[in-house]
Amino acid sequence: MRQLVKDWIIVISALVVFGVTANTPPWAVQSMVRLFCVSGGRSNDLIARLFAAWRPPQGLLEQPGVLAPLAAEEIDKAAVGLRERGYYLYEHRVPQPICDRLLEFALTRPATVRLRDGESRETISTVYDPARPVGVRYDFAEADLINHPDVQALMADPAIIATAQAYLGTEPVVDVVAMWWNTAFSDRPDSEAAQYFHFDLDRIKWVKFFVYLTDVTSQSGPHYFIAKSHRTGGIPAALLAKGYARLTDEEVSAHYPARDFIEFAAPRGTILAEDTRGLHKGQNVRAGHRLVLQIQFSNSLFGPPYPKVAFNALHDRNLMAMAERHPRIYSAYAAERRA
Repeated sequence: MRQLVKDWIIVISALVVFGVTANTPPWAVQSMVRLFCVSGGRSNDLIARLFAAWRPPQGLLEQPGVLAPLAAEEIDKAAVGLRERGYYLYEHRVPQPICDRLLEFALTRPATVRLRDGESRETISTVYDPARPVGVRYDFAEADLINHPDVQALMADPAIIATAQAYLGTEPVVDVVAMWWNTAFSDRPDSEAAQYFHFDLDRIKWVKFFVYLTDVTSQSGPHYFIAKSHRTGGIPAALLAKGYARLTDEEVSAHYPARDFIEFAAPRGTILAEDTRGLHKGQNVRAGHRLVLQIQFSNSLFGPPYPKVAFNALHDRNLMAMAERHPRIYSAYAAERRA
């Protein structure tokens, strides 16, 4: 009980500091994680309500985007799916020309080969060769991604932003843009490549949008999610007691029925919205490869700091308009951050 009270004092103090400076003190992060694990997520729920009151939803620009215009009913459907199950699979897909251009980028731009479990070596940055992979996962630089015209178009897509705002209950902030290859370099799951079940907890509340840029089959590394595990109390205390840990299929299967293990094998262009507070993983690739783009929207930037990158130029008209009307949404990539 003493530790619980101490953690609450630390997190509340950090929130005050964040409100003044727009920076999260590093000493608050472990307390935030402990509170989440002890309360089953109730601590995050309470703080999220505070952010929703502080930064309420805003009227968004109505403009055509990458996705076909979505009716308000479909936006609500997506938000309900996220609240009830933790995920929503869009019927609309990213157009093939965009997938083609991002695929070409991924086959010609150097990426960092992530270390595998137990591996120790110098950093490798190289262009991915499908015929000769040299690692399990290749990560592209966020600075390159956020300055790519097609990625900017997705960051500014009104349907995606509206879904994020409806689910988060506040004007959202896009704060993580990532893209990576998963390969068949190893026939064993790798925790460094996020191929064991785990939950994310870098923010108070967030939603991730995954875009498949290659066809994904059951053999090429489909994403898995445990339905409803994002809910408060959705992760059993026995698993939360392990802390911020990677979990085996056997450990997770002991607490959830098979029907809750949702596999997302889907064609290129598929968009999956997901609250990764729930248990999830990427299946290790058995054949072929998988290319995924991820864009995360959060209710604030409270949490561990990410490496600072910025827009060099705004190439997409929607992004220009959205950044002018809603500067907070893109404040993570601006010269000055907004809380």
